[in-house]
Amino acid sequence: SAWEDSFQRLEQYIEDHGDCLVPQSFETKDGNKLGIWVSNQRNRKASLSEERLQRLNDVEFAWKPLESR
Repeated sequence: SAWEDSFQRLEQYIEDHGDCLVPQSFETKDGNKLGIWVSNQRNRKASLSEERLQRLNDVEFAWKPLESR
């Protein structure tokens, strides 16, 4: 799924950068707008499935990035 593809890109970002603080303007080398996807996950937190919430929490997703800096 598109969500799964973006989640895998997020895992790669974490591996490369050591955190989940993806700038909103960030794009992967293949043009995926990962920063927008991350922002959308924050905005849609209330409607995400339990599985997706858990997977994001498992990678220490930054739900409130300004508090994480």
